[in-house]
Amino acid sequence: MDITTHTSQMEITAVHERINRLLAAAAAALLMLVLKRHYSLAVAEDLLWILAPTARLTAWVGGVQPVWEAGVGYADFGRGIVIAPACAGVNFMIMAFGLATFFGLGRLRRFAGLLAWLVFSFAAAYLAALGVNTLRIVLSTALYRADIYSAWLTPDALHRVAGVWIYLGGLGLFFRGLQPIMNRFANRFDPARRSFDAIRSPWLPLGWYLLGAVGVPAVNRLFKAPPSDFGIHCLMVLAAAMVLWGGGLLAKVLIARYIATGMR
Repeated sequence: MDITTHTSQMEITAVHERINRLLAAAAAALLMLVLKRHYSLAVAEDLLWILAPTARLTAWVGGVQPVWEAGVGYADFGRGIVIAPACAGVNFMIMAFGLATFFGLGRLRRFAGLLAWLVFSFAAAYLAALGVNTLRIVLSTALYRADIYSAWLTPDALHRVAGVWIYLGGLGLFFRGLQPIMNRFANRFDPARRSFDAIRSPWLPLGWYLLGAVGVPAVNRLFKAPPSDFGIHCLMVLAAAMVLWGGGLLAKVLIARYIATGMR
């Protein structure tokens, strides 16, 4: 085989890989759009697939007894808990699925491997959404009952900041958990994969979170009038996200320096 033939085969292979990734990306994007559309039009009865297991987990973790209320969701009014469509965790599930998909697109090249990764990513995003949203509901309930509020620290403000930190922190942990799984998955389904280190950026979870929490709602507001507090909401989300992520990176640097100093 001469050099020209070998080069042509490599080019054909590269084209096939790009097509595989484009097809997988299109399938993932379509699935996210369908899920987002379903969520935007759904009532409580349409979201039982995520509200019911969330209610059971909340009852187990928080020691509460939410019961089904038609048209509302699951509620324990005595403890101030309402698990309604607005707090179903579907948006987090979409963010997690998108992050996992992007992660796979940067590592895998065969269509069968990409398709298998999409199926795994969807299931993993669903389970992550159940766990993270349960934690958010339990913590939010405890915060609402806390006697810590003032004129500037309102329950709604603290609820919003806590939600940002839990969802963003959950997305970061989800991303870290994907890395060893991808190692094993790629070794089995796609040994000639792309370099892992090239897509290990710690900014990926932050980027996907801000895209889902600020970017998509901002685009939606181009087609309808935004609520009066939408600008404040975006600023609070951005500020809370940057404080958490910046603090995490700073802590990581300080810990690394401390360990390095202790080893001298």
